[in-house]
Amino acid sequence: MNRAIKFKLKNGKVVTIRRIRGTDADAVIKFLDKFAHDPGAKYTSYYPNQQKKNKESCIELYDDPNNFFLGAWDDDEIIGESTVQKLHPHNPKYRGLTGLTGSIILNKYTSQGLGGKMKTMVEKWARENGVHRFETGVYYKNIRSLNNLLKHGYIIIGIMHDVAVVDNEYMHMYKLEKILD
Repeated sequence: MNRAIKFKLKNGKVVTIRRIRGTDADAVIKFLDKFAHDPGAKYTSYYPNQQKKNKESCIELYDDPNNFFLGAWDDDEIIGESTVQKLHPHNPKYRGLTGLTGSIILNKYTSQGLGGKMKTMVEKWARENGVHRFETGVYYKNIRSLNNLLKHGYIIIGIMHDVAVVDNEYMHMYKLEKILD
């Protein structure tokens, strides 16, 4: 995907969706910090005051041709991100056939159709770039994300027990996969 598209949310707001590049590193770092403080981040791996990402490593990550980072912008502010990173792209057996994927969207922009649109665009890139299988994980209390993944064809392949603690409670994580056709 080399061009930006305009996408109309269910509430009528129009946002821009485009590929994230290394030149966007500062904006992404700012977004991740904002997301970590967002109520929607409670059952994700993000948390307030976590160590900020290193700009140089972000640039390298976003410009790596084996990764696809897609961002949604409301004016000049990132409001969501959907990604796929090829696992073991240089191993002749695995050949990047599996992509680790995930999405995060600021809480006030959820349930607006944005997550589904971004998932579709990430899957299109993945198919065009040799990815056959997606894998992801979601905390068992993140019902909105779990339902969204199931709605988009993911299946639960296992449960990892006690992977995190949120509000003094151990969190299990569902492992999910999707075979791309």
